Amino acid sequence: MTAIAFDDGLPHLATARRTLPCGLEVVVHADASAPQVCVSVWYRVGSSDERADRTGFAHLFEHLFKGAPGRTGGHHYELLKRAGSTEANASTGADRTAYHEVVPGHQLALALWLESDRMGYFLPMPEERLATQQSVVRAERRQRYEDVPYGAERFALALALYPDGHPHRHLTIGRHADIQAATLDDVIAFYRTWYVPANATLVIAGDVGDDVDRLVDRYFGDFPRSTRPDRRAPERVVAARTTERVDDHLATLPRIHRAWHAPAAFAADDAELDVLTAAWGAVGTGALWRRLVYDTQLAQRVSAYTSSARLGGEVHVAVDLRSGADRGAVRAILDEECARGLDERAIARIVTRREAHTIWSLTAVAKRASLLQRYAMYTGEPDGLAAELARYRAVTPASIDAALARWLDPARMVEVETVPA
Repeated sequence: MTAIAFDDGLPHLATARRTLPCGLEVVVHADASAPQVCVSVWYRVGSSDERADRTGFAHLFEHLFKGAPGRTGGHHYELLKRAGSTEANASTGADRTAYHEVVPGHQLALALWLESDRMGYFLPMPEERLATQQSVVRAERRQRYEDVPYGAERFALALALYPDGHPHRHLTIGRHADIQAATLDDVIAFYRTWYVPANATLVIAGDVGDDVDRLVDRYFGDFPRSTRPDRRAPERVVAARTTERVDDHLATLPRIHRAWHAPAAFAADDAELDVLTAAWGAVGTGALWRRLVYDTQLAQRVSAYTSSARLGGEVHVAVDLRSGADRGAVRAILDEECARGLDERAIARIVTRREAHTIWSLTAVAKRASLLQRYAMYTGEPDGLAAELARYRAVTPASIDAALARWLDPARMVEVETVPA
């Protein structure tokens, strides 16, 4: 079987799927062209699943889950490094917590054993480990969110976009008080609720060998049957026009950052808004970039992007102004360009770039595993890459105009201005 097959220029990743009696979903993408294999486990839990008084808990748990119990003979990363691993990491988002490692093909059993060990044998956990990771995560918040230029802007945007009680109101990193308030009982309850096999997908991509099914059964097959927990249902959030000012002693240039609510991941208009923002900020060709950076030289930098998640998405446009630039003139250009769509040439340029980047990324087995995980989580079909690229090919000037009118209402815009202090 061909690992990647193209139909009308669209790539399909060959997969074999099954669900174990414990509820764990297993997806295997076999490709023996290189002697490497990626083992990826995604748990369907993120910051959108946290309690209101425990923000940042999913990310804190990711840190706790990375540490290996003493019986494995060392930390996971050390064991993997000694086995020749070229990549190993973990991350937390709004909708999932992900763990993966890339190892030589003959070390597949080691990677499966490590993921099985922490999935099924995480407890008991010493209380001092929790205290250590609380300090680590709080230091990360200071280092990456608070003591950096424009860090305060990120918090201000989230507070303005979402009402009290919405999980996106607080960033994935969480609040200091909530991180510090976490108890060992909270950790145990979180693990037993969210880190069950039925709430996870195991993807194995690359040089899997002939006995991959036997190895999966050996390390995961005897887990007890589990049930996927219920999650908060998506809800439409509508923001009122808001303008905030942030004084930032770490910033060197003023910034005007605008944001709107957008559709959820894989919902209608998601692709249109992604193409629109990518075109606006494209260096050299983007309408916003040309007018603000090149023609008027009011800005040093322009960025525009979308983010999408299970509970909803966001559209962002950020402009770093040159010192002394006329803010009124910048806002006038933003008002004009953010109400204007794209022509067919601009759309084709962005769609072609996106396809080229995506197909090039398939050279890495870790990227293939991540794509299979993403589509399995949001669409239920791991081989969803061709369908997603087809959605982008279907974008037209008319569909862009319709999405722009539905979502980028000036009356629903949040603007945060950062002023260097």
